Amino acid sequence: MACVRPFDGSAVNVNDNRYRGGTSVGSKWGCGLAAIVTLPIFFIFMVADALGDCMPDVECKKGFIPFVLAPSAAIGFGLFFGVRFVVNRLRQSDRDG
Repeated sequence: MACVRPFDGSAVNVNDNRYRGGTSVGSKWGCGLAAIVTLPIFFIFMVADALGDCMPDVECKKGFIPFVLAPSAAIGFGLFFGVRFVVNRLRQSDRDG
């Protein structure tokens, strides 16, 4: 039986099936990929919104949230949950055989 001694000196059994905390591998991959893809998209949307702010026959100050933040967040959340689902599904199928 393997034991780990935390800083408080008590022994914790790591071989039982209790919850140990932390995130899944799929969550880590999903978060990383979403950040890598979404940040450049966010800045591209922000620059495009700033450049197209006031032109003839176009209303000024359209809004940051509906044209920059909301699409970026939707892309980020979609990537996060999609990658998380795929990675966790692949790990589950690998365990099954």
